[in-house]
Amino acid sequence: MKKYLLMLLAALAVAVGASAQSSVKWRTSVAMTSATEGEVAVRAIIPEGFHMYGTTAVKGGPVATTFNFDASTGVEFKGKTAFAPAPRKGKDEAFGTELEWWTGRVAFTRKFRVTDAAKARIAISVKYMMCNGANCLPPRTENIVITADKLKK
Repeated sequence: MKKYLLMLLAALAVAVGASAQSSVKWRTSVAMTSATEGEVAVRAIIPEGFHMYGTTAVKGGPVATTFNFDASTGVEFKGKTAFAPAPRKGKDEAFGTELEWWTGRVAFTRKFRVTDAAKARIAISVKYMMCNGANCLPPRTENIVITADKLKK
């Protein structure tokens, strides 16, 4: 019984340690192109050995990376969220289907216009999922807030 308990505790310790070291680091910046227009950039730094899935959902596949700006106030967004570089494409053995993913770093950008400077706030909710060659981590959500003082030229 002690042997099984020790094995369970060891496996749990490895899992917790791997999870702590395997979260994406998010960096944000805002570039104002005029007094009321700008572009927000969200950069993902993906841990070595992991990949983060693309923005296209595939039935039976992993959770796609999505951006939700709905909680933002005093700003109006233009177009869709863009990304660079383009994701890699190929067959993912874990899901047995063609998928897209990024490794290393990826930048996501979206243009906006400030409509009410007093209430201007960009709130971004990013949902994503990562895997390495052996395991997939549960989907995660990262919430990012950019305050009005960053939305001025």
